[in-house]
Amino acid sequence: MTYDETIAWLVGLEATRGWDLKLERMRDALARLGSPERRYPAVLIAGTNGKGSTAAMAHAALGAAGRRTGLYTSPHLVHFTERIRIRDAEIARDDVVRLAEKIRSTVDVEGTGLTFFEVTTLLALLAFAEAAVDLAVLEVGLGGRLDATNVVEPIASAVTAIDYDHEDWLGDTLADIAREKAGVMRPGRPVVLGPGIAAPAREALLEQAARIGARVVEVKEDAAASVHALALSGDHMRRNAAVAGSLLEVIGAAEPRLAIDAAALARGLRTVRWPGRLAVVHAAPRVIVDGAHNVQGVLALRAALPAVAGAGPVRLLFSALRDKHWREMAELLQPVAREVVVTEVGGKRGLSGSELAGGFRPAAPPRVIVPPAAALSTLIAEDRDTPVLVTGSLFLVGRIYAELMERAGAPSVYDFVPPGAA
Repeated sequence: MTYDETIAWLVGLEATRGWDLKLERMRDALARLGSPERRYPAVLIAGTNGKGSTAAMAHAALGAAGRRTGLYTSPHLVHFTERIRIRDAEIARDDVVRLAEKIRSTVDVEGTGLTFFEVTTLLALLAFAEAAVDLAVLEVGLGGRLDATNVVEPIASAVTAIDYDHEDWLGDTLADIAREKAGVMRPGRPVVLGPGIAAPAREALLEQAARIGARVVEVKEDAAASVHALALSGDHMRRNAAVAGSLLEVIGAAEPRLAIDAAALARGLRTVRWPGRLAVVHAAPRVIVDGAHNVQGVLALRAALPAVAGAGPVRLLFSALRDKHWREMAELLQPVAREVVVTEVGGKRGLSGSELAGGFRPAAPPRVIVPPAAALSTLIAEDRDTPVLVTGSLFLVGRIYAELMERAGAPSVYDFVPPGAA
């Protein structure tokens, strides 16, 4: 198969099977593939929000210390290869094709019912084994207990934050959600808990840790104040950086060869790239994209926005998925918006423009402009001075990156330089 055919095959798995949270298929597939996940140590990072940025920061700091580290995150913004990185490089497309074919020829993917995310996780674990990484940093996809990443035996884990999201899969209370995410804990291994976790969730996490004998390291609320010169904007990112720092400490204690010094941590935090989170992608007007897709994420975005967009109102470009608390998100975002434009990201989970418009106050009805590229072009052409905020879905952020990358000729979100920047 070609690369495009391989991606089409993977996407087809998602379209036909969706989510089906079980670990037995993964364990059997890994055994057939020679148990690649046992050839290197790994860490698991779970959480409603902040797990991807925490993983990216830990990966960057380890790289700054000269460690050969693999990073697995989801979803991708534009290209599938963003999901799997070894050091600073995305996985090569040829390797995606080759490893996917290895999986197809070794495992009965169709017969076993392996999902898109499961096959992608297999691909990442194989890639890290081939690259002989010193450590794999794995962002949990959904929950923790039954997530495909949870087939590894981590030397340490982290839970960054707990809030309402994916309730159909994880439960209707914060305690239920926390118990699912606590599945990344292991007996006798350290688990880092992020600051400010709500009491019911924190209690559930501590109870689970005590039940299995995991060693808890709690990051305090004021730990973020010690984080300086962070490449990512917002107090929530400083909190995530504090989690990454604590996670690196326990990693170094568990595996002394992976220990890094304060200088490497500082370099990693100063240079980390995590596109799509309070990122400025256009200069005039200033266009800010943020992947906030739940209430907790939007609250963090609102708190951080003035430092990036200035004190005045913004023009909001918004879209969301129907299984999110999008009406609450819209309610929180409308006060910071001078005007609202809604657009559509498509797919089975995407909301129509008319549905989205109905989530905003009738006194200031939004315009509906589709597709996202047309909405962005309209907002840029109409006003070169008032900032534009693009948020509500990582899928929307990805569409905006794709449009701007095509204009700039950038092959990757990690290579993209906003127009008007250096």
